[in-house]
Amino acid sequence: MRIALVNPPRTFQVWAGVPDIFNGPDAYLFPPLGIMALSSWLKRSGRHEPHLVDCAARRWSAGDAAGHVARLRPGVLGVTANTHNLVNVLDVIRAVRLRVPGIFVVIGGSHVTAFPGEAALFPGIDAAISGDGEVPLLSLLDCLEQGRDWSAIPGLCRVKDGMPCVNPAAAPERDLDAFPFPDREGLAPGDYYTPGMKMARATTVISSRGCPFQCSFCSVPHHYRTRTAGNIVDELELCAERYGIQEFHFVDDLFNPTPERVMEISMRIIERKLDIVWGFKAACFAVSEPMLAVARRAGCVRIHYGVETWSDAGLEALNKKTRVRHIRDAFEKTRKAGIRAIAYMIAGCPHEKTPADVMAAAPFVKSLKPDYVVFSLYTPYPDAPIFKEGAARGLWSEDCWRSFMRNPTREHRLPTTWNEHMSKDRLVGLLRRLHNAFYFSPSVLLRTLLSLRTLPELVRIVRGGIILLKLQFLRADSGRI
Repeated sequence: MRIALVNPPRTFQVWAGVPDIFNGPDAYLFPPLGIMALSSWLKRSGRHEPHLVDCAARRWSAGDAAGHVARLRPGVLGVTANTHNLVNVLDVIRAVRLRVPGIFVVIGGSHVTAFPGEAALFPGIDAAISGDGEVPLLSLLDCLEQGRDWSAIPGLCRVKDGMPCVNPAAAPERDLDAFPFPDREGLAPGDYYTPGMKMARATTVISSRGCPFQCSFCSVPHHYRTRTAGNIVDELELCAERYGIQEFHFVDDLFNPTPERVMEISMRIIERKLDIVWGFKAACFAVSEPMLAVARRAGCVRIHYGVETWSDAGLEALNKKTRVRHIRDAFEKTRKAGIRAIAYMIAGCPHEKTPADVMAAAPFVKSLKPDYVVFSLYTPYPDAPIFKEGAARGLWSEDCWRSFMRNPTREHRLPTTWNEHMSKDRLVGLLRRLHNAFYFSPSVLLRTLLSLRTLPELVRIVRGGIILLKLQFLRADSGRI
């Protein structure tokens, strides 16, 4: 059976604390690893014909996607969905159904996993898949092709008698090496880029699923599973040899639960003599000098640190395992190792009650001397522990996100900041001041210019400068990220 697997446009997203100028395609563009993984799984079965459609990379509208899908003539449309992008998901489904009325529509992704009941009621769909999507999707296509009942497939969500019917998900696959590498055929490596990118061709890799920790602001599932080092490096080697990809960015929610894991992967890269550069997202508490030294030898050029806030009290309030001493130690060691360090900060957390509390992040970040920093506004995600605390205080309705999920529209207003102490308008102004305080510092400007080594780096810096200029005109009432 032929299936079109669609990554929808990013033309409209609801506010998630990171302004649109930092989250749009001008800032970064990652390959849609979710549907790429599904495509490779279906191809390996030999029973179905998947086609990848990346609207974000092609800068396609929902109408463009529908026209392409109509020409493909698939029996099934699969769309990856996250909560912030639901408006675009709905636009694609509507447009495709107008062009291909009888098509079977299924959605999956992080949104469905977090809210399977609401996903079952999503307009225009026939089914939704929660959890790991590979096995349920293959089973669904087999049933559809053979005319068999698919209603009992584990992880399938549908509407029955006007009510959501959610099948229990199968146990998460523990052996991630059992899955084939994401399907990169038909996707041009040069279309994708990452912040701080050095090479002309880049891609993302995920070496684990979930996260073992429980930060109060985070909604990432806690079923933490990892691939083996050999399997990970096999994928890097394949990408380098077959597609000429020179740069990799690991997008795991946590790449370094221990320094030893990073060291093992790095040693495998060195043993294979891979001439690549790479970076990853890291926790500050699991960093060591030996880890950084071997990672640098293996081509690591960039580490993204989730710093979040500037005090031990704030870190404790967010249920972070990290403390300020870990943060300072990680940034100092990373600089000494010759690896770029990027800091990610959250402004407007519940423990920040005054503008002075928010702006205290500026001197703290400067003292870390990161190569780049991204400030975002704290956003109450619906399945994060702290969301219920805000609802209990009357800051928002506990049902506010679910009402949006059932009928996503551009006019819908969601809780986008913790507004107990400061309005969104005030927080957006502070967000602008934080970025300006860092990036318009003469020392930062000089350090950035002196670090340039390649043309892609220069292009990314120019794009970053344009983004900072756009930030000056950011309005709080835009309702967008």
